[in-house]
Amino acid sequence: MLDKTPLKSKKFIAYLIADCGWKVIILYMLMHLQSKLEPQELTFLLTVVITSGIIQIGYILGQAALDKYINAAVEIFDRDEDSSKKETKDEE
Repeated sequence: MLDKTPLKSKKFIAYLIADCGWKVIILYMLMHLQSKLEPQELTFLLTVVITSGIIQIGYILGQAALDKYINAAVEIFDRDEDSSKKETKDEE
């Protein structure tokens, strides 16, 4: 389990692609416009920045919640195994 790296995770790779995509759009907009922002373009650029931030926060919080859930489930199953081993020893 410890040998699994983030780059082997499909979710993480999808997140990286999406995040890099937003950054490429932001970079393109900034290079293309060169300080000549019209209201529609500024609105689009701000929307991209806000959306990118929400996606990043959602991914990080989702992974943290998933890790917490997995750790709790593993702990519960470990307790069940310990109690079944004790019952088996008591019966012998």
